[in-house]
Amino acid sequence: MTLRLLVPVDERIGSVRTCNYIIRMKDVLKPVINLITIYDTSILEGHGLVPEFQEKITSIAKQKSEKVLEEFKVKFEKEGLLVENAYVKHGSPGETICEETEKLNVDMIVMSPNNQSEFTNVIVGSVTHYVIHHSATPLLLVK
Repeated sequence: MTLRLLVPVDERIGSVRTCNYIIRMKDVLKPVINLITIYDTSILEGHGLVPEFQEKITSIAKQKSEKVLEEFKVKFEKEGLLVENAYVKHGSPGETICEETEKLNVDMIVMSPNNQSEFTNVIVGSVTHYVIHHSATPLLLVK
């Protein structure tokens, strides 16, 4: 049985651990990978930034996300895994993960918690926490 996975990735070590776990388990999971990376520039809004400056930051964030996505795509493909889709999206990470999960009709989300402190999670929220509470799709957390 093949599992269609949604794998959100970014530049943090948790994404590397998630990728390595999927590679180690490839014979068991028989995964088809759907990669997504999300950049969120909403924090820039409403602070009186010059529009050109905000556009430049958004452009840099998108380019960085595209580079990260390509690195993970290449890593999976070198291991003989099928990367069905690879997307860069702009928006709220938790909401975007849940939306894409529904659109792509994946069997499972595989991601790593961001390892923020509980205090930080209270202040800024947690993508993992959001996905746990808003997605009906099974979620595998890789520590």
